[in-house]
Amino acid sequence: MDVPLDLLITGGTVLDPAAGIRGPVDVGIIGSQIVAVGPALARDGARRVIDATGCVVTPGLIDLHLHSYWGVNPFGMDADPICLATGVTTGVDAGSAGPVNFGGFRALVHERTVTRMLAFVALAQHGVWKDPGELEDLRFADAAAAARTVSGNRDVAVGIKVRLHLPSVGEHGRAALRLAIEAGEASGSPVMVHVGNTGISMEEIVDTLRPGDIVTHCYTPQRPSVVDPDGRVLPAALRAHERGVIFDVGHANNHFDFELVRRALDQGLVPDVISTDLHGRLAPGNPVVDLPTTMSKLLALGLTLEQVVARCTSTPARVIGWADRIGALAVGRVADVAVLAVVEEPTTLRDSVGGTLLADRRIEARWTIRAGAVVGGSGQP
Repeated sequence: MDVPLDLLITGGTVLDPAAGIRGPVDVGIIGSQIVAVGPALARDGARRVIDATGCVVTPGLIDLHLHSYWGVNPFGMDADPICLATGVTTGVDAGSAGPVNFGGFRALVHERTVTRMLAFVALAQHGVWKDPGELEDLRFADAAAAARTVSGNRDVAVGIKVRLHLPSVGEHGRAALRLAIEAGEASGSPVMVHVGNTGISMEEIVDTLRPGDIVTHCYTPQRPSVVDPDGRVLPAALRAHERGVIFDVGHANNHFDFELVRRALDQGLVPDVISTDLHGRLAPGNPVVDLPTTMSKLLALGLTLEQVVARCTSTPARVIGWADRIGALAVGRVADVAVLAVVEEPTTLRDSVGGTLLADRRIEARWTIRAGAVVGGSGQP
């Protein structure tokens, strides 16, 4: 190239599911943009070179479910440091803000974090809450305002969030689901539904959802679950998945059970998206840890590396309608890149119910590049 690169990532194996690329490809960056993706790019004049030998170079990871409205929402945490350390260049807050306080999320989180922070808007006016639950009084549900908030903030807001578990919504689960779908229809956006410990059946929930809507905590052991008491995946869940309902891991403290996941995978219910549900109420030493650790669990349970990476890059980008902007290493795109190592060593992984799994490898972020700047990872500086 005539203009010297600001950053060259060389020597690694590019794994870009959106482009169908897996091979020894370099990535060249000038300013905040990717300007070249190809083999053996010239090092001459490059201001910085990252030697990614032995690593996998992917689009910046996307965590579709976390809570980053810290200092305002009881579930909020300052997610920026953990995202930047772990290859996550885009985080999606799952309903910490509702119509009445979404402007605060934009000003206090979206505009101030290095990580690109997007958000689902809660059906509840004030966002997800605890003690009392946000929709125990259904007067706090405002479908019209939630839809307007999404429509008026397309650069930040990506859909509608509703929690249907009993502590959040009491006996109003059916009405809340109906209102959330109304908001999704009015805004032309997906609805993310929190399942587990609901007052309505899993069959009713998944049958109500539209293609593109999202079941988060899809492997929760809390009843009703996607498997029946005998461990059989519900036919309704398989039908919903087949017609395009999105199943998202949403690990959290309570929603990931190795045995349940094994049964679901064996019966064909493979998640579309891998996410953490990291939030400010997680106890120290929680089993989630971070997105690469959650990815490592699905890798150990039988998904291929390509499947795992797609579920944290190209698929969530498509789910939120951002596939033309993020989730791929394409010339002209913002230079959001994760350089990951697949470390071959025994690692004990934990689920949410006390189970452990001894894996023979784990995924670790070596460098996180956000908008062309190296901002974190174990390979820093």
